[in-house]
Amino acid sequence: MKENSFSNKMRKKSDEELALIFEQKDNYTDEALEAVVLELDARNLIDKAIVSKYKRVQEEDAQAAVMREPTVLKNFKADESPFEELVQPVLYSKKAIQGFTIFFSTLFGAVLLMSNLKEMNKPKERLQVLLFGIGYTVFTLVLLNFIPGIFFITLIFNIIGYTVLVEYFWNKHLGKEVEHQKKAISKPLIISLGILVLIVLLQFLPTLLQ
Repeated sequence: MKENSFSNKMRKKSDEELALIFEQKDNYTDEALEAVVLELDARNLIDKAIVSKYKRVQEEDAQAAVMREPTVLKNFKADESPFEELVQPVLYSKKAIQGFTIFFSTLFGAVLLMSNLKEMNKPKERLQVLLFGIGYTVFTLVLLNFIPGIFFITLIFNIIGYTVLVEYFWNKHLGKEVEHQKKAISKPLIISLGILVLIVLLQFLPTLLQ
């Protein structure tokens, strides 16, 4: 098992800090955990079987030539956890973007993806997603005025929009296999439902007032 970009940071950690990171392994990247295992092994604080396991995994990854998208890390502040620069980012999942795009519209899915790009500090990419979301939504609305079977056609357009958001923007700017923790969708879901209810009320308001 070889040293990586996290090795120098781990050398500066205390035994207790290293043990805490290893106990909470689900919250950290593979590279960070490898550096922790290597440092614990150097201090004779870890079972040799665990070290052998990580060595075997690393060798298998090397043989498969797996190229992982590096996780964008943030500098932590004085009042934040000393391990925050190692923690996986909290992002809306592809499934969440899929649900919002298909059941609401491509623009809603684009907003979730923009939130992910903000978390990963990618402002230019956020703007690209915003422009696509607005442009595609306007294009869809205009086209639907000339096509019958609105619900079915709308569903198809939303599926296409989701495909572009994930297969192009997500995979290109976040990485197809980026490791992350799933962000709760309760807040955007409530907002989206509120917007949907408002739109419906505005559509039927003239009828209700008569």
